[in-house]
Amino acid sequence: MRCFRRVLTALAVAITLAACAPDAGDAVVPAPVAATVQVPSDAIEGRVAAHYFGRQWAKNFIAGFRREHVAEDFAQLRADGFDTVVLLVSWGDFQPGMLPCCSWDERAFERLHFLVDRADEAGLKVALRLGYAWFFHPGAGDVGDRQHRLMNDPEARASYQRFLERVSAELADKPQVILGFMSWEDQWLRKVDESARPDYLEYLATLPPDPGRGTDLPDRVADAALFNGFWDWLVIEKLYRPALPLFPGLSYEARVDRDPRYEPGPDGKPVVAEWIGHEGMTRLPAGHAVTFYWAPFWGALNQGEQLTADRSLVLFETLLRETSRDGERRLFLDQFNFVDNTPGYEHNAVLRPEEIATFLHRSVCVMKAGGVAGYALWTARDYAENPLHNPSFGYGLEGWQLDRRDGAAEKALQALPSGDFAVALAAGDRLSQRVPAKHGRMMRAEDAMSDQVCLEADTAAPATLQLKAGNGAPMTMVFDGAGRQRVCGAIEPVATDGDLPFSITVQQGALQLRDVQLFDHVQYGGVYDLQGTPGPLHDAVRGMNRDFRAEPAPARCG
Repeated sequence: MRCFRRVLTALAVAITLAACAPDAGDAVVPAPVAATVQVPSDAIEGRVAAHYFGRQWAKNFIAGFRREHVAEDFAQLRADGFDTVVLLVSWGDFQPGMLPCCSWDERAFERLHFLVDRADEAGLKVALRLGYAWFFHPGAGDVGDRQHRLMNDPEARASYQRFLERVSAELADKPQVILGFMSWEDQWLRKVDESARPDYLEYLATLPPDPGRGTDLPDRVADAALFNGFWDWLVIEKLYRPALPLFPGLSYEARVDRDPRYEPGPDGKPVVAEWIGHEGMTRLPAGHAVTFYWAPFWGALNQGEQLTADRSLVLFETLLRETSRDGERRLFLDQFNFVDNTPGYEHNAVLRPEEIATFLHRSVCVMKAGGVAGYALWTARDYAENPLHNPSFGYGLEGWQLDRRDGAAEKALQALPSGDFAVALAAGDRLSQRVPAKHGRMMRAEDAMSDQVCLEADTAAPATLQLKAGNGAPMTMVFDGAGRQRVCGAIEPVATDGDLPFSITVQQGALQLRDVQLFDHVQYGGVYDLQGTPGPLHDAVRGMNRDFRAEPAPARCG
């Protein structure tokens, strides 16, 4: 969610069983054989998509989804009128070893193949967000450092290119993959350092001569126009264009938010002199759709206001007109965020709840007239922002510390017929994970959000557990009876040294643990809730999907 605001099953099981070792699944492989994913330029026409996170958070989804859920989830998408699923292909999860180039996590590729194949069986096409920036992989380093090096260091970009080559080669025989796109948000330039000087000088050579312009590296604030112009040029020329031979239909998600350029005001304090757009990110070859995103905040005052459907449609039309160049370009709307409850951006404008259904109904004609070839929802199912790595044991016990009463931790991991895993725990066993601060916004007991923990497990008899998050008070959780249960309760998280240690101790009984969710925020989409129950926007979204895909277009669209 924008914030202003993926061998055989037997091999997969063998790899995952080895995952208790910190670097299991990583392997150094030769350069991939050149191959391309063949994507027709009109493949996204009329497409209606939804991102899929496997009932997990976007940041931990590739390790987190359970195979047993995928067929059901994809069938549900199809029944709701979606014909395409968007999958995140995180650079750090697939190529955790960046430099020296390269090491790979084969488990991620196997799981990507699984998802793409299940999508095909469900009658869904696949779009890939290539190089998604976030990951929790313990061997991939820091997200911010990796992103900074991608934008500044030619050697890091060469490793990134190898990543794209490998993904392209892996999926070359998958015609259901109809679109790949990169995103500015994964390629966010925050600072230009000395390693980028040759690129910056190359960029300066493309500009009209200016005797007063020096060759000093640009500062984001003091040299805003040069900085942002260089950013636009850099992502297209050094990241997007080198990937075109690998993904012929490759798109790019351009930044549609503008960045400020400041000047001293009358009182000496800086004021915004102009807002700098990112038109350079939309300069794609003919036939390649520009990808973009939308939420009600775009063009609004963003003072916490609630907008009518009429006002939001005007702002939406304006963005479409600007981004499509009055219809010259075809567009793919990869995040149609008509609702957004992202923490920290409560000041952003939102649609009035009672106006959302009307907005969705009318948006079909606006998109048809505004050059939108296809769209995607960020999420068709609410999800919990769970910062745990490997929360459902898809990678075995990677990321977890298991202390068993009998000392035989290796006996706890149980392979299931589905290809998933469960962890057998008995009285006296303790399972723990330390959540590092680099995983993002940390849960805090002192904020207004409700801190929750949910466990899914199979039990044969009642079991009692004690759970603890950092220095917070322990909480008791009871599994009452036999069978599969999902039990949730309030927990008090208190971080220690910036990190959040989390532990589960079995006090009485035994269970097979399948999934662990630790969270405070639930991202709302309005279509299905966290448990999969249809939400208030379910029918409106189904209607929008039906109408957008209709041939001919609905009569109301003229």
